[in-house]
Amino acid sequence: MMIDCLGGSTLAACALGFAWLTFLRETGPTATIAELQQTAAAAARDLSGLSGMRDQQRSVVAARRQELADRGRLPDQAPIEAYFQTLAALAAEHHLQIRRHHPLAPRVYPGLLEQRFAYEVTGRVPDLTGFLAAVEHTVYWADVSYLKIDRGDEVKRGLADQRVAQLTFSLFAALPPDPTPKEPSTGSSGKDAAATDGRPG
Repeated sequence: MMIDCLGGSTLAACALGFAWLTFLRETGPTATIAELQQTAAAAARDLSGLSGMRDQQRSVVAARRQELADRGRLPDQAPIEAYFQTLAALAAEHHLQIRRHHPLAPRVYPGLLEQRFAYEVTGRVPDLTGFLAAVEHTVYWADVSYLKIDRGDEVKRGLADQRVAQLTFSLFAALPPDPTPKEPSTGSSGKDAAATDGRPG
């Protein structure tokens, strides 16, 4: 009986010791180090993700700055073909008919070239105003330097609600400085200048 009690006590003591050692193993320094390692790994993953986002944002900012620089800088050559493709698309979008367009005499300034074109379209007044507003919002270095809207011969053709718009478009490009400046030209007469601008004589 005594031996059984002693054996039972020994067995209980061994079980208690095993449980205590297990508890220490799970909650001791080893478990703390593992938790710290997991936290450090999670922080490293977060840092890597934030670094990637930072690099992406830097790329976006650099692209936007370059875009702004390009928009604020005159082109070395005026994109004439692309510009008139844009005008044709805008005219079709606003239900206008292009009657004619042809180049006019260019103008040269120090460091600046102005290439001019006469343009004539027909359509209703609301469509003409919508077309002009859309032209003003294009991204090109261009301007409408002359505009006249009248009935033309549309009334005779039975199109009382139609108008004719005569425009002069100017496209600008940069020029290198001229090492040999020239005397300014005396110009033409008033009637010739008006005809050169595409205006009726």
